[in-house]
Amino acid sequence: MRHDTLHTTADGPAVEQCADSDAWDAFVERADGPPFALWGWGEAAGVYGHRCRRLAVVEDGDIVAGLPLVHVRSRLFGSKLVSPPFGERASIVSADDADGAAERALLERTRSLADDLGVDFVSLRGRALPDAPGFEARRRFVTFRIPVADEPSMREAMKDSRERQIRQAADDPDLVYEEGTDLDALRDYYDLYLRSVRGHGTPPHSFDFYRSVWERYRDAGRLHLGLVRRDGEAINGIINLACGSTATQWGVVTDYEHRDLNGGSYLVWQSLRWAAERGLDAYELGRTREGSGVYMFKRSFGGEKTWYDDRHYFPSGDGDLPDPEDDRYDRLKDVWRRVPVPVTRVVGPKLRQSVTL
Repeated sequence: MRHDTLHTTADGPAVEQCADSDAWDAFVERADGPPFALWGWGEAAGVYGHRCRRLAVVEDGDIVAGLPLVHVRSRLFGSKLVSPPFGERASIVSADDADGAAERALLERTRSLADDLGVDFVSLRGRALPDAPGFEARRRFVTFRIPVADEPSMREAMKDSRERQIRQAADDPDLVYEEGTDLDALRDYYDLYLRSVRGHGTPPHSFDFYRSVWERYRDAGRLHLGLVRRDGEAINGIINLACGSTATQWGVVTDYEHRDLNGGSYLVWQSLRWAAERGLDAYELGRTREGSGVYMFKRSFGGEKTWYDDRHYFPSGDGDLPDPEDDRYDRLKDVWRRVPVPVTRVVGPKLRQSVTL
């Protein structure tokens, strides 16, 4: 495995920068890490010019703990180290036999790197970690983790109303489910995505970013793209990413005019079936805020409520994390909803590339 030694503590293990993509991904898979910790996610972030450092603690030639850190710099939104940007969880991935010293060494190196780079903050998302000087724990988002089992068991776990909506969508002769297998399907998803996120007042990612994720995850069998069509037009879409024993819901888009056809519920069901076909153990429904409408929707599928534990470091002391739900952004969202979709496609990625949620 190719690596460079970056940092050594007097009483702890050395932290190295991994340069071997195969060794890194093999470790993340073996350690049952999240898909956003894989090598390809950092490469996708690189579409925007962001640099990914993959810090690792190595013992006897094998990685025992790793942390992918992406440096995002923006004149408008500041500078930060994030793991992961644009995804639910990554943070430190550890082998079963790794001790706390490896994780503490990675946290120490991260703090030192943040100080050297002069970033505004560090955000390690989605996993509880050992206490470390300067880092604070916060909880902002929750997910629901559904055990993947046989179809009758997964249906039984749902609320009756949700299971009924899935059956209604499946029986609707005007709705057709398909699994996207090529870039044309991804383009259909992206066109719907542009309209969907504009409705939320949110700038979109570039298609190049999506294509980068597609190329790095689909070819490896880690990406599922599901579409529901009506009269040939995509009205619902979902993207799931898989790693280790778990599939994670990453992107969901909807044509608001057709929301009453229950295509979104049907796609979650098809995602569960896809996870079962792959022999996975669990399906994560992506992040949401407790008590929101999306929270209530996801809860109805019967999964276990699970908090995403985050660790943050502010080099200058206490700080506030950017919050897109802050009232001060409401006016900007209202303006964005009136921007023509073709314009959002050109202008939006220049903003979205620095918004790391």
